[in-house]
Amino acid sequence: MLNPKIKQILKLSIPAAVNNFFDMFQLIIDMIMLGRVSPASIAAVGVSMQFIGLLYAIMSVFNVGVSAIVSRYIGAKDKENAEKTVFNVAFISFLFSIPITILSFLYPEIIFKFMNTSEEVKENGIIYLRILSITFPMLFIEAVLYSSLNAASDTKTPLKIGIFANIINTILDYILIFGKFGFEPLGVKGAAIATTTAYIISFLIYLYLFLSKKLILSLHFKLDKEIIKKSLKIGIPSGIERAITYGSFLVFVKLIAEYGTYTLAGYQIGLRIEGLAFMPGFGFTIAAMALVGQNLGAKNPEEAEKSAILTAKIAAIFMGFMGLFMIFIPEYIALIFTDDKKTIEEASLYLKIVGISQIPLAITFVLSGALRSAGATKTTLFINGFSLWVLRIIPAYILSKIFGNILYIYLAMTFETYIKALILYYIFKKGDWKWIKI
Repeated sequence: MLNPKIKQILKLSIPAAVNNFFDMFQLIIDMIMLGRVSPASIAAVGVSMQFIGLLYAIMSVFNVGVSAIVSRYIGAKDKENAEKTVFNVAFISFLFSIPITILSFLYPEIIFKFMNTSEEVKENGIIYLRILSITFPMLFIEAVLYSSLNAASDTKTPLKIGIFANIINTILDYILIFGKFGFEPLGVKGAAIATTTAYIISFLIYLYLFLSKKLILSLHFKLDKEIIKKSLKIGIPSGIERAITYGSFLVFVKLIAEYGTYTLAGYQIGLRIEGLAFMPGFGFTIAAMALVGQNLGAKNPEEAEKSAILTAKIAAIFMGFMGLFMIFIPEYIALIFTDDKKTIEEASLYLKIVGISQIPLAITFVLSGALRSAGATKTTLFINGFSLWVLRIIPAYILSKIFGNILYIYLAMTFETYIKALILYYIFKKGDWKWIKI
């Protein structure tokens, strides 16, 4: 029989992991279907999603802030202030999304010029990103609502919404990309319309549930400057950290793009497959954030530490198991996305290398999330910023120039993952995060 603590962790993490899987699945469906169109279509959507990743980094200013504060209020059994926090953070995130939406809609070509993609990839990517940009304000608000539910230990509601949105996306992808049931085949444009529609429906469901007070939390419509200041104080370092992280990913992709469209397409497929292995890690990260925040709110820091360490151990087992598939059968997994032999070879090389780093990656996910939930966002900002640029990007660039082989770029990435996991474990066990006041 399972230990009650393990059962609690699994109860929180499994729905969150499955929901994250469906978020990834939505993109995977796009790429699988577009893989039957052309490698350039895959690359275009993949590069677009790198930008969306940067967008989610900016959203983390609000997501981490609302998660840390709401989880503490829930632990302290102060529901009114928890609900007030949700409304205030959602409101400020919406205001912040407006200029980003306008710039993304008017000038989507900037990202593809920066990535130095081929003209065909750029043309397809502009179409995809411009259509998707109209949903950005909704994505900002939904991310806050989603994070607040997770912080309150409700990971099942986001899962149900995610499943429904994915069904919509999959059906529309099939109809619009290939032109079924009398529709004109739209390729990348069809994928963008399908994903946009799914995002809109998902947002409307969240909004209805919060407004109808059918969930553990609702919206308390009262502006509070102190709550906004508090959330930004916690969230801004996390947002900077995520922006640095995804900015480094963009630079990383730029290095890879120099090896040609097939290598870039293979990397994007490999990244999506690795993303499936991330899902348990993300789920356990959400569990760790909720448990750490709630235990700190209940004035029980020792239990917060024990919960985070146990969560990291379970996450390492799950992600290590996923890593075995990436090491031993990468070709068969890549075949799901494309039948292009060269692209499969490139994707397989990436998967074999990163498969060996899944266990330290799990530790990195969980302990970073635990530290953020405790309010130690400046600490994670420094560790992740230093690690990504000094231990990953710079060595990858130097090795690429010396050897001219993509293998060394991937090896640099794997080395950095191991070192960062060790640093985070040391900082977490040191325990200074237990006494941070929010």
